[in-house]
Amino acid sequence: MESRERQRRIRELSEKSKRRALERGIERVKAEMSGEIADFSRKYSFADSTASEKLKKLIDELTCDSFGIDFDKFPAHRKFSSQSTDLRNRTAWFCSLVGGEEIFEIFVKGRVCDFLADYDDWYFYGAYMLLVDEDFGGLIYIDDNGGMTEAFLR
Repeated sequence: MESRERQRRIRELSEKSKRRALERGIERVKAEMSGEIADFSRKYSFADSTASEKLKKLIDELTCDSFGIDFDKFPAHRKFSSQSTDLRNRTAWFCSLVGGEEIFEIFVKGRVCDFLADYDDWYFYGAYMLLVDEDFGGLIYIDDNGGMTEAFLR
């Protein structure tokens, strides 16, 4: 019995240590983003816990395959380029679909045009970039070649 209790305690301490390490990693990446992306604090903000949970749920529900997101599962979608549409006033959440565990816990809000203007900086944090509309009504997926697809969620 004592051995079982010790094993349980070791598991608890191990999980706590992993959570702390993840939290430190998240804070490190946030500090990197804030320091490396020009005018970060003026253009962008980090998600609070409520928005983070909504975004995680949405991402978990996306149907993906080895080629990316399966857009045929959405009510509507279209391919486009940043020159073909007016993105100045649209606000979205940046979500990375590749990277270390800590990057999946970080969501950043900003104007779509700023994300595109700073694309080279954001590419480092997500070669496959997902920009989810602030109101969660749609998303823009940018693949590793810069190809853009917009999908509508409702």
